[in-house]
Amino acid sequence: GFMDGNYKGYIDIRLSGEDIHFDVSDDTQLFRFQSGIGFVAIPHFFITLSALYKGEISEAQLDCHGNADYYLFSSDGQNLFIEHVGHYPQRTDTYQFKLKAYMEAISCAFLSYLQQLEKEGILPLKEQEFGHPLGDDVLQAFDSFSAILSS
Repeated sequence: GFMDGNYKGYIDIRLSGEDIHFDVSDDTQLFRFQSGIGFVAIPHFFITLSALYKGEISEAQLDCHGNADYYLFSSDGQNLFIEHVGHYPQRTDTYQFKLKAYMEAISCAFLSYLQQLEKEGILPLKEQEFGHPLGDDVLQAFDSFSAILSS
């Protein structure tokens, strides 16, 4: 269930600047997926995790739009390995999570984030502006991602 590995998820999306960060932490580590251009980064993030989970790919690179850093995500089917390759300063941080539990933490956090925005009347969007980090294509990517977990 959700408490496997006891992961906590936290989502923050700057609706104006489009910067996003998706945090997942357990007792020993916190990994923050951070990027600009949310409407590109978010679907790519969900699609990558889904493909790893389904075994369609075993590794992928995700860029931090807005700086030169990038993330390497890989999986052996059970575990998710993440390398954050940073340039200023030069460093590589590594993380390991249970893949499904990581995805569940993200899914729960994203869902409660969306519900919060509905309460505040921000969602659903009145009109679809191109490039909004919570536009239809982003929400569809999230729906497909969540559907995989519950199947």
